[in-house]
Formats: sequence, structure tokens, C-alpha cells
Amino acid sequence: MKHLFKLSLVALLALSAVVTSCSKYEEGSNFSILSAKARLAGDWKLTSYTVNGTDYTANLGTRLVTIEKDGTYSGSDSYDIFGSTFTDTYNGTWNFNSDKTTVSFLETGGSTPEVYTIIELKNNEIKLEQIVNNNTSIFTYTAQ
Repeated sequence: MKHLFKLSLVALLALSAVVTSCSKYEEGSNFSILSAKARLAGDWKLTSYTVNGTDYTANLGTRLVTIEKDGTYSGSDSYDIFGSTFTDTYNGTWNFNSDKTTVSFLETGGSTPEVYTIIELKNNEIKLEQIVNNNTSIFTYTAQ
């Protein structure tokens, strides 16, 4: 009986160490059953966009992105200008860096990938950061 108690205590401590360890992502959870690829794959809608802390979400229109597990993606941006709706579509390939802390998207026909640091990677929300010319942009996507 003492042996079973000690074994249970050791298992509980080991589980606690795993769950409370540092997260790979700044705002992500410490533990997930799903792989990073499985959490990234899906249909997403841009729900928040900030640059240097200023919210520009309302200026974007609607951005929808579908990310596939096979390393491809497609998307569309719809926006209104003077009462007319315009839609741009795009597609390409994506990949993680070796430790899955950044993700790169290369649009078909493009030569330079867009690289984002992953701040949060959940199965229902993704938060990405991109720094260009000392401007920090944060993109938050919600699962559709």
C-alpha cells in the first residue's frame, strides 16, 4: 500500500512538472494533445490586427485563411471602397522553423516568405507577431 502511494505521488509530481513547465509560446498553454501542425491547420478569420499597440482591425475588411496540414494555404481578403466590394485571393505554402516557434508563408509566385513569430497557438485561436521596420504587428485569428 505504501508502495502504491509513493508511486502515485511520484506520478503526480511528474505530471505537475510537465504541465507547469515553460510554454513554447508566450501566451499559449503549456500542454496540448494536438500537434502544432494540427492546431494550425483549419479555417481561420482575422479578428484582431494591431500595429505598435494601435488597433487597425476595422480598416482591414474580412480576411479568411484556410491552412492545410499538407503545408499549403489559401485565403481571401474582402474590403469595401466607396461602396464597392473587392476581393483578393491568394495561396501558397507554409512551414514551421525547427522548434515550431515561427511560421513562414510563401505566396505562390512570390520569392520572399512572410515570417511570423507564434505568440499563441490553440486549436481555436492563433496569435502571430511580425516585426517589419521597427513596427510590431499582431494578428489574431479565430477558428471558423
